Amino acid sequence: MILTDFYKGEKLTEAKSRFDITASTGEYDLFESLLINKKVFNIGGLSFNFGQRPDKWGGKKTDMAITKGSQNITSVKRPNLENNVAYGDINTSNDGLIILFNPDYKETGITTIEIFIARGLKNDTDGLWELFTDGELSHEIEALRKKAVTKKVTGKDEA
Repeated sequence: MILTDFYKGEKLTEAKSRFDITASTGEYDLFESLLINKKVFNIGGLSFNFGQRPDKWGGKKTDMAITKGSQNITSVKRPNLENNVAYGDINTSNDGLIILFNPDYKETGITTIEIFIARGLKNDTDGLWELFTDGELSHEIEALRKKAVTKKVTGKDEA
């Protein structure tokens, strides 16, 4: 398989850019340690932020990024602004990824972000994008979604 891991983030709070992980394959150690919540909402769960890419970052200029605190996870590249698909590569790793937004994002805003990781393909993200847009990764995406475990998301007063 080309795609090895899956993380689904959903907008569950009023926070402008926060997405809590509600399902995942739970096997990507970098995300399992980097995305952990240490305070306020969903302590012990996982989350990330999706928003404007800081100007201070070097490299190819993109408008959006996935981050956790001050940590850059990936810049988000959207070759076709008319569809709900993007791609990137994970900072500090050799891994690439495909990002899917909820299909109705133009009407409702982005409420769901699915991240599909391709270990070792950081330098082949253009090829990964081509495979995805040609429909060649559809069966892998569905297999990872089926393999994913639903995560309980708790409020700040729950344990």
